[in-house]
Amino acid sequence: MEKYIVSACLAGLPCRYDCSNKENQYVKSLIKDGIAIPLCSEQLAGLSTPREACECKIVNGEKRIISKSGKDYTEYFYKGADIVLKFCKENNIKKAILQKNSPSCGLRTYDGTFTGSLANYSGITAQVLKENGIEVISSEELNNKK
Repeated sequence: MEKYIVSACLAGLPCRYDCSNKENQYVKSLIKDGIAIPLCSEQLAGLSTPREACECKIVNGEKRIISKSGKDYTEYFYKGADIVLKFCKENNIKKAILQKNSPSCGLRTYDGTFTGSLANYSGITAQVLKENGIEVISSEELNNKK
């Protein structure tokens, strides 16, 4: 049986920056059926919950994760992405269902202006997984699944 990793917030876990979740019943059913495993790359990297809101911004041609107050969290986000990638490789997982617009998981992410504008690039975990041959499915694509 093919397994997935899923953003833990989609499983209903309160792991988002503001302690909320993005519970999705379809994802929860995948977990219940033993098909999906919830992970939060930000928590795996050692970031606390709650934590400051962050967005993904291009700075001097490089993707950086910057908080609303200007603190750079890029190293944490890459560390979390690497932990998730290692888990996928060790468990032969080839697909991920990730939360849209997240600086970690989004196939598209907010652009670092904190205005709700989306960029044409992925969050760090989504990028790292895609670069390593893992299919990333956005939570947006699950809207019609219950």
